[in-house]
Amino acid sequence: MAKTSLAVKYRPKTFDGLTEQGAIKDILNNQISTKTFQHAYLFTGPAGTGKTTSARIFANEINNGQGNPIEVDGASNSGVDNIRRIIDDSKKKALDAEYKIFIVDECHALSSGAWQAMLKLLEEPPKTSIFILCTTDPQKIPATIMSRVQRYQFNKISDNGVISRLKHILEQECINTYEEPAIAYIAKLANGGMRDAITMMDKCLSLSNDLTVDNVLQAVGSEDYDTFCELLSDIRNHDNNCVLIIDNIYNSGKDLKQFMKQFERFILDVCKFSVFGDIKYTSLPETAKMTQFLADNNISIRILDLVHTINLTLRYDSDARTTIQTIMMIYVGDENDRAEE
Repeated sequence: MAKTSLAVKYRPKTFDGLTEQGAIKDILNNQISTKTFQHAYLFTGPAGTGKTTSARIFANEINNGQGNPIEVDGASNSGVDNIRRIIDDSKKKALDAEYKIFIVDECHALSSGAWQAMLKLLEEPPKTSIFILCTTDPQKIPATIMSRVQRYQFNKISDNGVISRLKHILEQECINTYEEPAIAYIAKLANGGMRDAITMMDKCLSLSNDLTVDNVLQAVGSEDYDTFCELLSDIRNHDNNCVLIIDNIYNSGKDLKQFMKQFERFILDVCKFSVFGDIKYTSLPETAKMTQFLADNNISIRILDLVHTINLTLRYDSDARTTIQTIMMIYVGDENDRAEE
């Protein structure tokens, strides 16, 4: 039998278990206690911030735990006929609950015709039906629809919020051997998405219950930090070896454009550390090797500007290696010329 994933196992069943989103929880809880429900809601925000989970919790609370909401995947049910079936169904009173509640996930994928059909439904909704639309892409929703729903914006979850939830899950799983920097790094990688954070930690625990930074890097895969550090040091020291590193990356079969984008993010993180003096303001792993590198390298903003210029130039370039090496050679050569003057 397949193991239940931690993301599914620890999906909140009540608003108390939902991380952050305080104002939204307060408003929805107040509507539940006063029974002042709207007929149409729109939950928007980044992936993994609790939109669909909140819709399910809200639906359950509205009906006092009776019945189940009707969930529709907008991406695979995007046509007019799909919406017409929802319209017909919404006119029939629920047999096992007071309200018939529809949760339409990824609603931005609905077709133009489907939205037209939905518009009429939202203008004159059945008295015992409630619609909760969820999306990560609200700009694709017609303005006529937006004006007929009560919108709630879910925000990315803070690193501290993610860390707290991950620790809670580890405690429930009776896992007490973990490094704080390992949890912090998972939170950074998740970029505000709780589901991504829990899924990554689940993967790491499949490798080892000893949750260390090194094990996290091994399990989830990481940027090529050793190469980043070497390349950045060579550029900083005006060493022509930086050109040979580009050759090595090219010969290894890696996508140079993608590598340079990742390298720019790395340099930005190094610059952030130089300014703020704390690795928590970066997306870098807190390993002994990385901490030492950051302490030894006060990177000039000019290097960040150099790599940013390279990436802008690479946008429509079909020969990335030549372009990167040319700009780097000019930069290193200019600095050497200045040193000789």
